[in-house]
Amino acid sequence: MKALFYMGPGKLELRKVKEPSTEGNVVVKVLEAGICGTDIKTFLRGHHLFNPPAILGHECYGIVIKKPSFIKGMEIGDYVVIAPYGECGTCEKCRRGLPELCEKKTYITDGCFVQYLQIPVEHALKGLFKVENPGSHLILAEPLACVLGALRKLSKARSFLIIGGGVMGSLFGIYLKSKNMKVRIVELSEWRLSFLKRMGFDAIPPSSLTRERNFDAVIIASTMEDPFTYLDLIRDGGYLMLFGGYSKNERLILDPFHIHYREISVIGSFGYGLKDFAEAVEELRKEKEIFSRMITHSYRIDDYVKAFDKAISKECMKVSLRMWEDEKV
Repeated sequence: MKALFYMGPGKLELRKVKEPSTEGNVVVKVLEAGICGTDIKTFLRGHHLFNPPAILGHECYGIVIKKPSFIKGMEIGDYVVIAPYGECGTCEKCRRGLPELCEKKTYITDGCFVQYLQIPVEHALKGLFKVENPGSHLILAEPLACVLGALRKLSKARSFLIIGGGVMGSLFGIYLKSKNMKVRIVELSEWRLSFLKRMGFDAIPPSSLTRERNFDAVIIASTMEDPFTYLDLIRDGGYLMLFGGYSKNERLILDPFHIHYREISVIGSFGYGLKDFAEAVEELRKEKEIFSRMITHSYRIDDYVKAFDKAISKECMKVSLRMWEDEKV
């Protein structure tokens, strides 16, 4: 089978490798996978969690082709969306309502830029979500689940300013708009700004942002050097969420006046729980048409160079890799 390997910063290599073992595993024929921000960051400058050679990718769906006979409720031929990890549900953090921080997670065994993916039974029993209507939109299940996990922490907010109108910022926007929330998205890229406007969003460049305190929550959907400059735009008692990733040793400066006298809460969000993932799959089912529009570019796995170049260019939303020539996705 074909597998796309990360070989170090700036290096990818498409290899032929053995198909995965079925003993003790469910095997899924991967149909399509999304290129995410973590994949791009790893490709450009490396990542402490991915030592080359490694297979990247964690946003995918496919068809179950092999499974142990004792697994019920799942049949060969079922279309499934794959959650790349799942919480244990019983540890102290899970009991506190922090499934995304569970320290006993189960995982897929490898990245999903492959034609066949083996999934340990322990994870398959909770991390495979059966779907009836397959399609490219399903590769958004994992990022949308992360969005839903973040919004769990902002349940009191009704008006949102989203900084960064890439894939993640757009997913926040689509979901919140569907719930009749007030949403404004700030985006620097002219291509993405035009796309967001065509999608019907109130989207503006940073230069057009006024300084009124109009928002219950500001979501920093992309990593930036000065996220706390937006504290002035939040209503008293509101929230600033750091959703974009920051490195361990990075330091930021804020004015504590907003924290103490205005009771602004600065919070973070990292990942999802399996309930979020299940909700994401359901949202994708209900709103297939609008989410499908987010897949702006799709390439054969053999054209991985073009796919990564397009994703890096930012003149796109979600870029996908199709694993097979003969499958409709």
